[in-house]
Amino acid sequence: MKSTSQRIRAVLAAVCILASGASLADAPVYDFRQPVKDGVILVGMECNHKSQSLEIGIFYAGNPPTKRMDLWKTSDLVSYDAKTYMVTSIRHVERGCVIGSDRYRVHLAGLPGAMNAMWMCGAAVTAKASVWKNGLPIFEQELSRCGVGDSVRLVRFVPGTDIPTLVKDEQ
Repeated sequence: MKSTSQRIRAVLAAVCILASGASLADAPVYDFRQPVKDGVILVGMECNHKSQSLEIGIFYAGNPPTKRMDLWKTSDLVSYDAKTYMVTSIRHVERGCVIGSDRYRVHLAGLPGAMNAMWMCGAAVTAKASVWKNGLPIFEQELSRCGVGDSVRLVRFVPGTDIPTLVKDEQ
């Protein structure tokens, strides 16, 4: 027979699991079936239980996602003041993923090219990805930064290792 504290913990764990799919930002999810237009940059993630992997990627019109995944426009993750063109807020989305016995937490935040949209790279909004595995940080990196060669395009995590596979764009 379970004690009251064990029941409360079980209920809280269930609520946390259900809430893990909720976004912490008001950024709308992008429909992966929609063609990616020029100038649109998407950041996405896929928790694939069948292949036992977690993938995080950044996508452009020239390399759109080839499979179903949760996607967000990076431009929805950064807000600018209409008069001054200065960044007013940086939003984020957070998702959970359970693969085998490992619990992953993925945090994707907007990453403006500059604090003013009119400066060099200012309108080029990409993303920063942070990943925790079983409560411990294992990855944090900017994805495809403006004007920087050798940018990360895709990150893949599999059980049994804390070191992800990185796919880079050589510029």
